[in-house]
Amino acid sequence: MRRSISILVLFFAAFPLFAQAPFPAPWPKPMAPEAYWQTLMTGNATYMAGALPYTGLQAQRDANVAGQNPPVTVFSCADSRVPPELIFGRGIGDLFVVRVAGNVAGPFDIASIEYAIAHDWTRLIVVMGHEDCGAVKAALDPNDPATPSLVALVQRIRESFIGWPTWTGPDKTERAIEANARSSAAYLLAHSEVIRKAVLDHKVGLIVAYYNLKSGKVEEVAP
Repeated sequence: MRRSISILVLFFAAFPLFAQAPFPAPWPKPMAPEAYWQTLMTGNATYMAGALPYTGLQAQRDANVAGQNPPVTVFSCADSRVPPELIFGRGIGDLFVVRVAGNVAGPFDIASIEYAIAHDWTRLIVVMGHEDCGAVKAALDPNDPATPSLVALVQRIRESFIGWPTWTGPDKTERAIEANARSSAAYLLAHSEVIRKAVLDHKVGLIVAYYNLKSGKVEEVAP
């Protein structure tokens, strides 16, 4: 009887270890671009809840030592408040992330995305703007910033502000951020035959998104 009780105690003590599912769960493969987006939204909901129960990080590191195969590319702002892996609840080797202030693409950013497509990793590209983007706010300021590089950045962002002098209301900045994200996605298609062909052939999906700093929520931006 005493031995039986001891076995039960050991079983229930170890039960959480057996019951705990790995987080994040491995990508199901293969999947359509839309399914990858839904998986990202599931991870985002976990992130919004305030805790990410990461497990098995050593196993993830080990699995990616010899190479990578991330099916989702995220092109986002360099802002420290916008970490894509956390926002989407993904782990090591899950996302191919390209980040630059204002999420505006230059030759090296495009080359990075082309690299992921050429290696047959990417099935979905997410171009993500975010609330309170400093680069977009600087572009809305009629005064130019202090350096030539910053001027070049804001001038590119301003190209997306069709009719912006007439914008009014508290959502002016949000509208500008969404317009810039849409423009960045269009820029990728216009300036890269590799990206454009992959999207037009439905090999790779392309989604424009907006990240809310306060809630942590990611939402798709309408075309």
